Amino acid sequence: MRIGLSARHIVAAAATAALPAVALAAPTIDGQNIPGDFGTAAATQRFQTNFGDDQSGDQFGLGSELDQLFITNDGDKLYLGMTGNLQNNGNCIVVFFDVDDGATGASLLFTKDIFGSGETIPGLTRHFGGDESGGAGFNDITFDNGFAPNFVLGFSGGSPLGSQTRTYYLVNWTELGDSTGGVTPEALEHVNTVNGLMTAGDSTASGSNGTLGMFWPGSDALGIKGAADNSNTLGVDGGTGLWTTDPATADTGFEFSIPLSLLGVGVGDDVCIFAIASGDSGWMSNQLLPTDDVSATLENLGMDRPFDFNAVSGAQYVCYTVVEAGCVGDLDGDGDTDQSDLGILLAAYNINSDGDLDGDGDTDQSDLGILLADYNCGM
Repeated sequence: MRIGLSARHIVAAAATAALPAVALAAPTIDGQNIPGDFGTAAATQRFQTNFGDDQSGDQFGLGSELDQLFITNDGDKLYLGMTGNLQNNGNCIVVFFDVDDGATGASLLFTKDIFGSGETIPGLTRHFGGDESGGAGFNDITFDNGFAPNFVLGFSGGSPLGSQTRTYYLVNWTELGDSTGGVTPEALEHVNTVNGLMTAGDSTASGSNGTLGMFWPGSDALGIKGAADNSNTLGVDGGTGLWTTDPATADTGFEFSIPLSLLGVGVGDDVCIFAIASGDSGWMSNQLLPTDDVSATLENLGMDRPFDFNAVSGAQYVCYTVVEAGCVGDLDGDGDTDQSDLGILLAAYNINSDGDLDGDGDTDQSDLGILLADYNCGM
């Protein structure tokens, strides 16, 4: 995969090289081989995780980290990949999407009813909205200047009563009210949809290519797919300083596909994204993507409210430009499918996954058939 980053926010992705704006074959939504599925990262972690470094190697997980963020698209979906871990103690990863260059959205986010009861706005999940026992959620948050999220993808970890061998993630999608013209009652009208359940490391339970578990009326009605593999022991180490183990070594974590129609975007539009790991009632970690780009240390951001992300160095969002769906057989990234791509596939045939076009992790007859069907695309 290749990423088309918006020139408007290239500073927000300073660590990302110039990339060809070509979308190739869709990633397999399984939480595995994420860098191989996507290609170059849109954002990379600078800090050790202050939320625990899991070294268990199983799906239960005793730490939370965000190592790298990946973005691509095909003709009708935006794909999101995040390497790392998420502990199943209620910790969550919250991903914010700005789809109209900050023209509308929650530039200042309230998840408590500040015009009425002061309680959490009905329908919001605890990790996002907080609770009445002191959990702030993401209440009274100001985002970076120029970033006003319209949507939120949030997923929290847990394990059903009596089961301590798997990690389960509850996935929610929230459309945010518009506070760009000032905070009004209308700006607090956030609409949350329960999307489904991911079972970490269990492709059978998660369904084909990330189909979310059906356990709730209307589950997965929005067409979002997601899958998780929580077995990562690589990536960043624990602490608050700059990493001493490379975040790029992590290759498992979380993958999602989101319909472009749900986001309301098409070819040429920017989708700006910010992701953060948090506790179950809004205690924010130091695991941001994009992250602070200057400091030598970064501790957990905690639950002090109000909170203004403009106080964190660098741009806490990165923008991706939706591109035309490209040639699915283009293995060398030059925009077409030709003899060079065939050579790459044949060199990998029955040896490794360098020619994997069907997303099953190997290079075989199926991949050859895909490439031959696509031959001379882009010529």
